[in-house]
Amino acid sequence: MNFIKETLPGILLCAVIATASFFLGKQVPVVGGAVFAILIGMIIAVFWKEKGLFGGGIRFTAKKILQYAVIFLGFGLNLKAVAVTGIESLPIILATIAASLLIAYAVSKLLKIHPNTSILVGVGSSICGGSAIAATAPVIDAREDEVAQSVSVIFFFNVVAALIFPTLGGLIGFSTTPAVNR
Repeated sequence: MNFIKETLPGILLCAVIATASFFLGKQVPVVGGAVFAILIGMIIAVFWKEKGLFGGGIRFTAKKILQYAVIFLGFGLNLKAVAVTGIESLPIILATIAASLLIAYAVSKLLKIHPNTSILVGVGSSICGGSAIAATAPVIDAREDEVAQSVSVIFFFNVVAALIFPTLGGLIGFSTTPAVNR
């Protein structure tokens, strides 16, 4: 009963933000619900420093519910397709992950960024964004601010890419419309 009392207000607050973000993401798909959730969270964090009775539920949602969501996301994968694709592209996948982690490490040394933030940005940019960050954070004992910074960086660059890549693709001859099966 104590767990419910300590976490329910924060969980409900996160659910309200998630619901609003989901519907905003449906209205503006190029931005998406996840980016709206990050932006709303960032705005709230600027003005609301002391979480009080909401803190326990916010922490529980950020750590446990997000981890379980990543696990359940994996259940939707077609394992046969993953195996075939994975074997064919394993060298590219390994090279991309290694390059991303090495670049993140080098930039962190150059800009004097905490190693945890470097690791989180590296896995977030090379694997699958916020999901990879959420899965990696507890393993490296990342602080909440390191996770928030890393997710913000990844989603910022996702938005930039979503706005720039279609134009860039058009300039080099790629189509922005799906091919029709013949």
